[in-house]
Amino acid sequence: MTHRLSLRRALWPPRGAALVRRLAPLIAVSLLAVPALTACDPGGLLGTAKASGPPDCKIYQEKTPKDGAPLLLVLLDVTDNSAATATRVASRVQPYLDAALRDGSYIRLVATAGGPMIYSDCFHGDQMFQVKRRNSAREEKDRAAASKALGTEISQVVQSTKVGPTGSATPLLAGINDEVATVRATPGVKATAVTALVWSDLLGTGGQADCLNVDGKTASVTIAEAVVKRCFETGQIRSAGATRVRFIGVNEGSADRPQQELARYLKGELCRRISSDCD
Repeated sequence: MTHRLSLRRALWPPRGAALVRRLAPLIAVSLLAVPALTACDPGGLLGTAKASGPPDCKIYQEKTPKDGAPLLLVLLDVTDNSAATATRVASRVQPYLDAALRDGSYIRLVATAGGPMIYSDCFHGDQMFQVKRRNSAREEKDRAAASKALGTEISQVVQSTKVGPTGSATPLLAGINDEVATVRATPGVKATAVTALVWSDLLGTGGQADCLNVDGKTASVTIAEAVVKRCFETGQIRSAGATRVRFIGVNEGSADRPQQELARYLKGELCRRISSDCD
Protein backbone atom coordinates (compact mmCIF):
# COMPACT_ATOMS: atom_id res chain seq x y z
CA MET A 1 0.00 0.00 0.00
CA THR A 2 2.93 2.33 0.66
CA HIS A 3 4.06 1.96 -2.94
CA ARG A 4 0.58 2.73 -4.19
CA LEU A 5 0.37 5.88 -2.11
CA SER A 6 3.76 7.08 -3.26
CA LEU A 7 2.49 7.06 -6.84
CA ARG A 8 -0.66 9.00 -6.05
CA ARG A 9 0.23 11.11 -3.04
CA ALA A 10 -0.19 14.46 -4.80
CA LEU A 11 -3.36 13.75 -6.74
CA TRP A 12 -5.02 10.43 -6.01
CA PRO A 13 -6.68 9.17 -2.78
CA PRO A 14 -5.86 5.67 -1.41
CA ARG A 15 -7.61 2.95 -3.37
CA GLY A 16 -8.01 0.37 -0.62
CA ALA A 17 -9.43 -0.21 2.81
CA ALA A 18 -8.92 -2.96 5.31
CA LEU A 19 -10.62 -6.24 4.57
CA VAL A 20 -13.88 -6.46 6.44
CA ARG A 21 -14.78 -10.01 7.41
CA ARG A 22 -18.24 -11.10 6.42
CA LEU A 23 -20.68 -12.39 8.93
CA ALA A 24 -22.70 -15.46 8.18
CA PRO A 25 -25.56 -15.76 10.66
CA LEU A 26 -28.14 -18.47 10.09
CA ILE A 27 -31.64 -17.04 10.09
CA ALA A 28 -34.84 -18.96 9.36
CA VAL A 29 -38.12 -17.15 9.14
CA SER A 30 -41.50 -17.94 7.65
CA LEU A 31 -44.57 -15.99 6.61
CA LEU A 32 -47.81 -17.98 6.74
CA ALA A 33 -47.40 -20.85 4.28
CA VAL A 34 -45.04 -18.93 2.03
CA PRO A 35 -41.28 -19.08 2.72
CA ALA A 36 -40.00 -15.62 3.52
CA LEU A 37 -37.30 -14.00 1.44
CA THR A 38 -33.80 -14.18 2.80
CA ALA A 39 -30.35 -12.91 1.86
CA CYS A 40 -27.19 -14.52 0.58
CA ASP A 41 -24.08 -14.85 2.70
CA PRO A 42 -20.54 -16.12 1.98
CA GLY A 43 -21.48 -19.68 2.94
CA GLY A 44 -24.89 -19.71 1.31
CA LEU A 45 -28.31 -18.14 1.44
CA LEU A 46 -29.29 -16.92 4.91
CA GLY A 47 -31.94 -19.26 6.22
CA THR A 48 -30.86 -22.05 3.86
CA ALA A 49 -27.10 -21.93 4.34
CA LYS A 50 -25.14 -25.15 4.37
CA ALA A 51 -21.77 -25.86 5.90
CA SER A 52 -20.19 -25.76 2.45
CA GLY A 53 -21.09 -25.38 -1.20
CA PRO A 54 -22.76 -22.64 -3.23
CA PRO A 55 -25.67 -20.60 -1.85
CA ASP A 56 -29.21 -21.71 -2.59
CA CYS A 57 -30.88 -18.81 -4.38
CA LYS A 58 -33.85 -20.77 -5.70
CA ILE A 59 -36.38 -18.89 -3.61
CA TYR A 60 -35.77 -15.88 -5.90
CA GLN A 61 -35.93 -17.80 -9.15
CA GLU A 62 -38.58 -18.76 -11.68
CA LYS A 63 -38.55 -20.87 -14.80
CA THR A 64 -37.26 -18.96 -17.81
CA PRO A 65 -39.98 -18.28 -20.40
CA LYS A 66 -39.53 -19.86 -23.82
CA ASP A 67 -38.60 -16.49 -25.34
CA GLY A 68 -35.73 -16.14 -22.87
CA ALA A 69 -34.87 -13.38 -20.43
CA PRO A 70 -32.45 -10.43 -20.27
CA LEU A 71 -29.09 -10.56 -18.51
CA LEU A 72 -27.95 -8.10 -15.86
CA LEU A 73 -24.14 -8.19 -15.71
CA VAL A 74 -22.81 -6.42 -12.60
CA LEU A 75 -19.11 -5.46 -12.80
CA LEU A 76 -17.47 -4.09 -9.65
CA ASP A 77 -14.06 -2.39 -9.64
CA VAL A 78 -13.59 -2.31 -5.87
CA THR A 79 -11.24 0.45 -4.74
CA ASP A 80 -12.58 0.71 -1.20
CA ASN A 81 -14.14 -2.20 0.70
CA SER A 82 -15.51 -0.17 3.61
CA ALA A 83 -19.06 -0.69 4.82
CA ALA A 84 -19.98 2.82 3.66
CA THR A 85 -18.80 2.13 0.11
CA ALA A 86 -20.49 -1.28 0.09
CA THR A 87 -23.77 0.37 1.04
CA ARG A 88 -23.30 2.96 -1.70
CA VAL A 89 -22.64 0.28 -4.32
CA ALA A 90 -25.70 -1.73 -3.29
CA SER A 91 -27.83 1.41 -3.36
CA ARG A 92 -26.79 2.25 -6.93
CA VAL A 93 -27.45 -1.31 -8.13
CA GLN A 94 -30.80 -1.52 -6.32
CA PRO A 95 -33.03 -0.01 -9.06
CA TYR A 96 -31.66 -2.55 -11.53
CA LEU A 97 -32.34 -5.39 -9.09
CA ASP A 98 -35.88 -4.09 -8.66
CA ALA A 99 -36.44 -4.20 -12.43
CA ALA A 100 -34.82 -7.61 -12.76
CA LEU A 101 -37.05 -9.12 -10.09
CA ARG A 102 -40.12 -7.50 -11.60
CA ASP A 103 -39.53 -8.47 -15.23
CA GLY A 104 -37.36 -11.56 -14.83
CA SER A 105 -33.62 -11.56 -15.54
CA TYR A 106 -30.44 -13.58 -15.29
CA ILE A 107 -27.91 -11.88 -12.98
CA ARG A 108 -24.14 -12.38 -13.05
CA LEU A 109 -21.75 -10.53 -10.74
CA VAL A 110 -18.00 -10.14 -11.27
CA ALA A 111 -15.72 -8.14 -8.98
CA THR A 112 -12.05 -7.32 -8.88
CA ALA A 113 -9.83 -5.17 -6.69
CA GLY A 114 -6.50 -5.45 -8.42
CA GLY A 115 -6.34 -9.22 -8.08
CA PRO A 116 -8.17 -12.24 -9.50
CA MET A 117 -11.76 -12.02 -10.65
CA ILE A 118 -14.30 -12.79 -7.94
CA TYR A 119 -17.61 -14.41 -8.81
CA SER A 120 -20.76 -14.59 -6.72
CA ASP A 121 -22.39 -18.02 -6.50
CA CYS A 122 -25.67 -16.26 -5.79
CA PHE A 123 -25.39 -14.28 -9.05
CA HIS A 124 -23.87 -16.83 -11.37
CA GLY A 125 -26.02 -16.11 -14.41
CA ASP A 126 -27.36 -19.63 -14.82
CA GLN A 127 -30.90 -19.11 -13.46
CA MET A 128 -33.52 -16.42 -13.99
CA PHE A 129 -34.36 -14.27 -10.98
CA GLN A 130 -37.95 -13.13 -10.54
CA VAL A 131 -40.54 -12.73 -7.80
CA LYS A 132 -44.07 -13.64 -8.86
CA ARG A 133 -47.12 -13.95 -6.64
CA ARG A 134 -50.83 -14.40 -7.39
CA ASN A 135 -51.66 -11.45 -5.18
CA SER A 136 -50.28 -8.17 -6.56
CA ALA A 137 -49.88 -6.58 -3.13
CA ARG A 138 -47.99 -9.62 -1.84
CA GLU A 139 -45.86 -9.68 -4.98
CA GLU A 140 -44.84 -6.05 -4.55
CA LYS A 141 -44.00 -6.56 -0.89
CA ASP A 142 -42.04 -9.76 -1.49
CA ARG A 143 -40.21 -8.26 -4.44
CA ALA A 144 -39.09 -5.29 -2.34
CA ALA A 145 -37.84 -7.65 0.36
CA ALA A 146 -36.01 -9.77 -2.22
CA SER A 147 -34.35 -6.73 -3.77
CA LYS A 148 -33.14 -5.59 -0.38
CA ALA A 149 -31.82 -9.06 0.46
CA LEU A 150 -29.95 -9.37 -2.83
CA GLY A 151 -28.55 -5.89 -2.29
CA THR A 152 -27.14 -7.15 0.99
CA GLU A 153 -25.29 -9.86 -0.90
CA ILE A 154 -23.73 -7.22 -3.17
CA SER A 155 -22.68 -5.25 -0.10
CA GLN A 156 -21.08 -8.35 1.40
CA VAL A 157 -19.19 -9.11 -1.79
CA VAL A 158 -17.71 -5.60 -1.76
CA GLN A 159 -16.70 -5.83 1.90
CA SER A 160 -15.14 -9.27 1.50
CA THR A 161 -13.01 -8.24 -1.49
CA LYS A 162 -9.37 -7.68 -0.56
CA VAL A 163 -8.19 -4.47 -2.22
CA GLY A 164 -4.77 -4.63 -3.83
CA PRO A 165 -2.21 -1.85 -4.25
CA THR A 166 -2.96 -1.49 -7.98
CA GLY A 167 -5.91 -2.07 -10.24
CA SER A 168 -8.39 -0.57 -12.67
CA ALA A 169 -11.60 -1.30 -14.55
CA THR A 170 -9.69 -2.56 -17.59
CA PRO A 171 -10.11 -6.33 -16.97
CA LEU A 172 -13.81 -5.92 -16.22
CA LEU A 173 -14.48 -3.90 -19.38
CA ALA A 174 -12.29 -6.24 -21.41
CA GLY A 175 -14.28 -9.22 -20.19
CA ILE A 176 -17.82 -8.04 -20.97
CA ASN A 177 -18.13 -10.05 -24.19
CA ASP A 178 -16.58 -13.16 -22.61
CA GLU A 179 -18.89 -13.00 -19.59
CA VAL A 180 -21.94 -12.67 -21.83
CA ALA A 181 -20.73 -15.57 -23.99
CA THR A 182 -20.21 -17.71 -20.88
CA VAL A 183 -23.78 -17.13 -19.75
CA ARG A 184 -25.22 -17.82 -23.19
CA ALA A 185 -23.20 -21.03 -23.48
CA THR A 186 -24.65 -22.37 -20.22
CA PRO A 187 -27.06 -25.26 -20.88
CA GLY A 188 -30.68 -24.22 -20.44
CA VAL A 189 -29.91 -20.50 -20.45
CA LYS A 190 -31.48 -18.25 -23.06
CA ALA A 191 -30.21 -14.74 -22.42
CA THR A 192 -31.60 -11.97 -24.61
CA ALA A 193 -30.76 -8.27 -24.12
CA VAL A 194 -27.77 -7.49 -21.89
CA THR A 195 -27.22 -4.61 -19.48
CA ALA A 196 -23.72 -4.23 -18.00
CA LEU A 197 -23.48 -2.14 -14.83
CA VAL A 198 -19.96 -0.90 -14.18
CA TRP A 199 -19.08 0.37 -10.71
CA SER A 200 -15.69 2.09 -11.02
CA ASP A 201 -14.08 5.44 -10.25
CA LEU A 202 -12.13 5.02 -13.53
CA LEU A 203 -8.99 6.25 -11.73
CA GLY A 204 -6.86 3.20 -12.36
CA THR A 205 -3.37 2.57 -11.02
CA GLY A 206 -2.66 -0.64 -12.87
CA GLY A 207 0.86 0.17 -14.01
CA GLN A 208 2.16 1.49 -17.31
CA ALA A 209 1.02 -1.59 -19.25
CA ASP A 210 -2.59 -0.97 -18.20
CA CYS A 211 -4.27 1.31 -20.74
CA LEU A 212 -6.51 2.86 -18.05
CA ASN A 213 -3.62 3.72 -15.75
CA VAL A 214 -3.95 7.43 -14.93
CA ASP A 215 -1.09 7.95 -12.48
CA GLY A 216 0.37 11.38 -13.16
CA LYS A 217 -2.27 12.22 -15.76
CA THR A 218 -3.88 15.66 -15.76
CA ALA A 219 -7.60 16.23 -16.20
CA SER A 220 -8.28 17.14 -19.82
CA VAL A 221 -10.36 15.90 -22.71
CA THR A 222 -7.20 15.37 -24.76
CA ILE A 223 -5.67 13.11 -22.11
CA ALA A 224 -8.89 11.12 -21.74
CA GLU A 225 -9.12 10.68 -25.52
CA ALA A 226 -5.53 9.42 -25.68
CA VAL A 227 -5.98 7.01 -22.78
CA VAL A 228 -9.15 5.44 -24.18
CA LYS A 229 -7.81 5.39 -27.73
CA ARG A 230 -4.86 3.40 -26.47
CA CYS A 231 -7.21 0.91 -24.79
CA PHE A 232 -8.99 0.09 -28.03
CA GLU A 233 -5.93 0.24 -30.29
CA THR A 234 -4.06 -2.24 -28.08
CA GLY A 235 -7.11 -4.47 -27.79
CA GLN A 236 -7.19 -4.24 -24.00
CA ILE A 237 -10.82 -3.12 -24.26
CA ARG A 238 -13.17 -4.04 -27.09
CA SER A 239 -16.58 -2.91 -28.23
CA ALA A 240 -19.38 -4.53 -26.24
CA GLY A 241 -21.62 -4.63 -29.29
CA ALA A 242 -25.32 -4.47 -28.48
CA THR A 243 -24.73 -4.59 -24.73
CA ARG A 244 -26.26 -1.65 -22.87
CA VAL A 245 -23.50 -0.21 -20.62
CA ARG A 246 -24.17 1.90 -17.52
CA PHE A 247 -21.33 3.42 -15.47
CA ILE A 248 -22.66 3.82 -11.93
CA GLY A 249 -19.59 4.49 -9.78
CA VAL A 250 -17.96 7.50 -11.42
CA ASN A 251 -17.45 10.44 -9.03
CA GLU A 252 -19.27 8.77 -6.15
CA GLY A 253 -16.28 8.42 -3.85
CA SER A 254 -13.84 10.86 -2.29
CA ALA A 255 -12.28 12.08 -5.54
CA ASP A 256 -11.36 15.76 -5.68
CA ARG A 257 -12.30 18.10 -8.54
CA PRO A 258 -9.41 17.26 -10.92
CA GLN A 259 -10.04 13.55 -10.42
CA GLN A 260 -13.76 13.98 -10.98
CA GLU A 261 -13.16 15.86 -14.21
CA LEU A 262 -10.73 13.24 -15.55
CA ALA A 263 -13.13 10.42 -14.61
CA ARG A 264 -15.98 12.23 -16.35
CA TYR A 265 -13.91 12.69 -19.51
CA LEU A 266 -12.86 9.02 -19.46
CA LYS A 267 -16.46 7.90 -19.05
CA GLY A 268 -17.50 10.00 -22.04
CA GLU A 269 -14.74 8.58 -24.24
CA LEU A 270 -15.39 5.01 -23.13
CA CYS A 271 -19.09 5.39 -23.87
CA ARG A 272 -18.34 6.78 -27.29
CA ARG A 273 -16.41 3.66 -28.20
CA ILE A 274 -17.69 0.73 -26.14
CA SER A 275 -21.41 0.77 -26.94
CA SER A 276 -24.05 2.74 -28.82
CA ASP A 277 -26.21 2.53 -25.69
CA CYS A 278 -23.93 3.78 -22.92
CA ASP A 279 -24.33 6.23 -20.04
